[in-house]
Amino acid sequence: MPGRGRVGLYYEAGRCVPATVPHARMAASIGAAVNDAGLTVEDVEIDLLLDGICRRYGEDFRAYEQRLLRQKALDFMQARGLETISALQNLVLHDPIAASGLCQAFVMQQSALFDDAAEFKVLRDMIGALLGSYVAPKIWIAECLCAEEVFSFAILLMEEGHYDKSLIFATCSNEAVLQEIKKGTFSPDRIAAYEANYRQSGGRRSLAEYFEIRDGRAVFLESLQSRIIWAQYNLCTDSSFNEFQLISCRKSYAEFGKSVQRRMLGLFHDSLSRFGILNLAASIELECVPQSMNYKELGRRGIYRRAI
Repeated sequence: MPGRGRVGLYYEAGRCVPATVPHARMAASIGAAVNDAGLTVEDVEIDLLLDGICRRYGEDFRAYEQRLLRQKALDFMQARGLETISALQNLVLHDPIAASGLCQAFVMQQSALFDDAAEFKVLRDMIGALLGSYVAPKIWIAECLCAEEVFSFAILLMEEGHYDKSLIFATCSNEAVLQEIKKGTFSPDRIAAYEANYRQSGGRRSLAEYFEIRDGRAVFLESLQSRIIWAQYNLCTDSSFNEFQLISCRKSYAEFGKSVQRRMLGLFHDSLSRFGILNLAASIELECVPQSMNYKELGRRGIYRRAI
């Protein structure tokens, strides 16, 4: 045993070497392994952060696209003066309020009413023919991350004469985010931009007919919320729960990794009626759908009809 003030010695290849030498070699070996795997220290930190959140709070973001999560984590850190993701991990593991805030930051998105006016125009033009033959058509907005996403569809259905007979299922994996979305509010300073989007999407009335100003917030009318069912639902783990004529996952699909995206498309296929419409982001192609899932693009990338 080396004494105090002495360097420990190890027997290696017939000679004694200082203890620091094998330690340094081990560190170099580990560093090389990390580099060979294409990982950075930040990658490792993100993995540990997500694993810690899952084990501590049961919120599992490990299947999400890590590039997007990293940016959201960095924004969250900057707002709190933290320098490393390891420091963020230490904070959220010991502070449930901070952890809840980070989980909400991971899933919430900023959006706008009719944010892609051209896409909603295409949906508006085809929705009458799609839903007209159904007594009680059902629409699923999967992993909705903002109120505007849900109420854009509600307004569209209202103006096409299908709202009162339809049911909109709005689901989100995070209960706190879901409760925030259910409030159905937005900042009044967005009204002008929302009105322009609404007009470009083919809106037939004034957008002001659908909300009122209350306590400094624009609040969607109760009549526009009466056919919406809000529910917590996890696309990564839960199974099909109904049959729908229209499924939309415009905002959150790209937030997940490829394996979960394949699972989601299988889930949507199992949940979509024959000739039903699947609405994804315009940047998404159904390249990972098995050939047995036969879909036809409808005039715009991101909008597909199931054939069989």
